[in-house]
Amino acid sequence: MKLAQYISHLLYRYQCVTVPEFGSFLTETHSARLHPSSRTFYPPKKTVSFNALLKKNDGLLVHHISQYLQIPYDDAIKLIQEEVSLWKKTL
Repeated sequence: MKLAQYISHLLYRYQCVTVPEFGSFLTETHSARLHPSSRTFYPPKKTVSFNALLKKNDGLLVHHISQYLQIPYDDAIKLIQEEVSLWKKTL
């Protein structure tokens, strides 16, 4: 399963996506700005950070995967747990 793909999709719409038992990806939006002296324009951007302390399942990712794959909620949780297990082994 491509869990990173689902996380990426959700980060476009939400500021926080929690991967149960792993951590949360957080986004921060920065507005466009103009540097007056150099006349340089900086477009808007979004930065992503990670917080390993926010591990509790908020249901957003699980629900998204459940709907996208058309599987029961509990099956989506199992798929995520398997992927997280692989991530932890890799790390």
